Amino acid sequence: MSSPLAKDKKSILDKLLIRFHKKASHGNRIDILSALFIKEIQNISIEKKEAIQLLDIGCGDMTITNILAEKGTNITCTGVDIYPNTKNWDHYAEFDGKTLPFTDKSYDVVLFSDVLHHDAENMNRLLQEAKRVADFIIIKDHFEYGFFSRSLLQLADIIGNYGYGVSIPKRYFSKERFQAILAQEQLQEIKLICPIYLYNHLPLVKYIFKGKYQFVCVIKT
Repeated sequence: MSSPLAKDKKSILDKLLIRFHKKASHGNRIDILSALFIKEIQNISIEKKEAIQLLDIGCGDMTITNILAEKGTNITCTGVDIYPNTKNWDHYAEFDGKTLPFTDKSYDVVLFSDVLHHDAENMNRLLQEAKRVADFIIIKDHFEYGFFSRSLLQLADIIGNYGYGVSIPKRYFSKERFQAILAQEQLQEIKLICPIYLYNHLPLVKYIFKGKYQFVCVIKT
């Protein structure tokens, strides 16, 4: 979700947070998640027996989008976000954060990578739109288990997103709330991956930011 387009002018604090996050965990996180996404997309590709058209909603700086396109087999990627394309990124489109500018079933897979918890107001609308344009949805997000885990996740969001001007959520999914949302939107979970260990390379941190706080869900629409 981190996007250099979200805040044009950055304070000294913003720059320090961005530099710390990139040095401590950003690259490792991107590598782990990209490999996981490619694996699940390839499984979908085997099922469909054809190349995959992927739409990355809330693509941020297009890092994951581009990695999936470069390293994935037969994956063609488009990224959309709410910010103007001032970086002249290829395969990027701006949208209003609510309605996707694409026809029905024009994609095979929609990806939400740490996006939905940032936009509780439009989350259901985004899921409806993803269901409209694609056959499968992959969601990477967080599970909270109470005040302590919620506070840790907010701290992680401050480190990873505050410097870019991305909003910090007041809450995250519980497992029960996530399942209720899927049921409400009539989405079929076909695979839930949890825990995911993103911080095992960091001493002490790996014991605090636990793998069970991270999940990936593969959904059939």
